Amino acid sequence: MGADLFGSLAESTCAALVVSSTSWNLMSTDDAVFFPLVITAVGIFASFISVQFVHIKMTVEGKLRTQLILSSCLMSLVCIPILWILPEQLDITFAGNLYAGTRW
Repeated sequence: MGADLFGSLAESTCAALVVSSTSWNLMSTDDAVFFPLVITAVGIFASFISVQFVHIKMTVEGKLRTQLILSSCLMSLVCIPILWILPEQLDITFAGNLYAGTRW
């Protein structure tokens, strides 16, 4: 099961890098194309902190719930400043169609 989780993480990170490389705005902005890698790195850090809570005295359900809530809160709080890496306007071409959107 661990190999499947790692495979899914690696595949989704590579797919996000490929999709982000199709946007001229992302390619012309410094460090914006590294956004998927930064999110993955923060996720590894949040999971490392969450795993440390397995040692608390609770039921299995309580431990898993605590870890899920903690990792979700950590990821949400840390990803907010990371969003400023992205450019103000995103234009991504997918299957010949141009999708334009703003950060907010």
